[in-house]
This record gives sequence, C-alpha cells and structure tokens, in this order.
Amino acid sequence: MGDFPEVLSLRKRKSVVVDSFPVMRDAVAKLLKQHRLADVVEKFDTAHSAFKGCLQLRPDFLITDVDLGGSRMGLDLCRSLKQLDAPPQVMVFSSTSAPNIVADCISSGADSFVHRSADPAYFVTAVRAMIGDRPVWYAGEDHEASIDVACIGPNIAQALTNREQEVLALLLQRYSNPEISNRLFLARQTVKNYVSSILQKLELSSRHELLTTYAESSCR
Repeated sequence: MGDFPEVLSLRKRKSVVVDSFPVMRDAVAKLLKQHRLADVVEKFDTAHSAFKGCLQLRPDFLITDVDLGGSRMGLDLCRSLKQLDAPPQVMVFSSTSAPNIVADCISSGADSFVHRSADPAYFVTAVRAMIGDRPVWYAGEDHEASIDVACIGPNIAQALTNREQEVLALLLQRYSNPEISNRLFLARQTVKNYVSSILQKLELSSRHELLTTYAESSCR
C-alpha cells in the first residue's frame, strides 16, 4: 500500500479506540497522535462504555477489536454506531481473520479491516486511507496481499462505491468471479453486476483491458 496525503480539516478530528487490553489501547492511541491522524483520542475497554462515549464525543472514526469482553461485541458496537444519524467510520483491528469474522465485519457496516500482523506503518496508512473514504481490507500475511485502489488512479476512489472498490481490488489480483463471490460472501450474479458496473465506470470493455491498463500501476 502506498502513502496517502494527510486529510486536512479546519476542525479537530476526534477518534475512539476500543480494546480490552490497556497495552493495545495505548499503543493504537499513541500511533494516532504521533502521526496526526486524530487531535482527540478517547480510549474505552468495553462496547457499552465506548457507545456511551461516542454519543458524547461524536468521533470521526473508531478503531475496535472484534471481541470486547464478549463474543463479537466489537461488531455489535459497530452495528449500533452505524444506526446513528452521523455514524463514525469504523476500522476493525483484530488478531483473527477467519472468513466468517471478516464476513461479519462487512455485514456490520465496518469501513475497513486490518489484521494485527500489519506493521505500524501499514496500520497508519490504512487509517489514512479510511479517513479519505478509501476502504482497506487486510486479512494478514497468510492471505493475498491487499491492494488499495486509490493508488492506481486519482479519480478511481471517487468513481466507485466502497463495495466496487473491494471487487476491483480482487479483480486486479486476478480473482475469478466465483472466487470474488466466495471471498466477499456475495452471490455470483451480484459479483457479475459489480464487475460490469466497474468496467462501465472506468470506460473499459473487458477484464483483460482492465488488467492491461492497471497491472503496472496497481500498488500493494
């Protein structure tokens, strides 16, 4: 994944870090402050306290583990936050990348997923990407390398929906439609529709032309 410019704002950017373990909470909060990803960082150890804190703080983004003292409480927190009128962006930062967990992250409305095997530089870059409305789904070193589609052209992120960006990232890794269907837990016809929409928006006639056009400029 390449570097992204800082997202500038005239107001203070607020964030929330939720993790059951103090060492991890502190480490993530320190990275956010060191790299100026947030001006305000609040830390919580449970989904309940984090939700109450978010109602008061109204953060721009939140980073949470999957389990917060209970099975998948972090995803329940994400679902609750996404029902707010102005929900924060949510990154799931987890030590598990089981397919069913990643699928639940998607269905809960999470904006990005980063496995904890990612080094600090990758994590920081992923947070920057999410702040810029560019989803990053990194399932760990044992999975195929992730691609951030914003790296391959300045207008692509604006042209495609978040889900289309996810499908495009897999297309650039030469995934077939059935493989994309299995990876993103989508019906095959739905994947076919997304691929057609992507090609139309990028003014390309085929998957081959897509790979030919962007193979050299894609970044991992």
